[in-house]
Amino acid sequence: MNKIKSGLMVLAHIALAVYIIVLIWPMLMTNNDGYSGAIAVAPKVIEQAIPEPEPEPEPEPEPNPTPVIDNDKEDELDALYSVVDGDKLDEHSYAGFKLYRNWCARCHGTYGQGMVGPNLADSLKVISEKEFFDTVENGKSGRIGSMPPWKANPKVMAGRDQLYAYLMARSDGEIGVVKPKKQQ
Repeated sequence: MNKIKSGLMVLAHIALAVYIIVLIWPMLMTNNDGYSGAIAVAPKVIEQAIPEPEPEPEPEPEPNPTPVIDNDKEDELDALYSVVDGDKLDEHSYAGFKLYRNWCARCHGTYGQGMVGPNLADSLKVISEKEFFDTVENGKSGRIGSMPPWKANPKVMAGRDQLYAYLMARSDGEIGVVKPKKQQ
């Protein structure tokens, strides 16, 4: 009985070897793995242009924040930002510029004019401070791409109000397309 089992095992191994040699071996010896490669396709020309969305009417710009004087105490409350000589920012806004330069400029442009990300000087004319803070914290996906959430970056999160002040100075046109300096 053992001789019969041994003989059957030998025959099974021989049959498997013949199968591999006859059917599989030739396929292994070619470079044809069944993938015919990418096929070059000429891009299709779109005959019909995609219509541009109607531009929204620009809202009336709000007046620049100005310090408010408390007549009882005679001390000046801080404004959102202060610009002197067209390029000198107060300490708070200047800190926002430095944060912007380090974390935001790579996508939104050196002066907030937009690149991969949108023009922030224009965006701040139509979004609220709360929307700005929410977008910085949680990110946003849009038509152009996605902005990452910054909630894991303690420097950005701690300086959101500084970023906002700096960008509002840009949005309000108080600082031109120049590298700002710090007020003395």
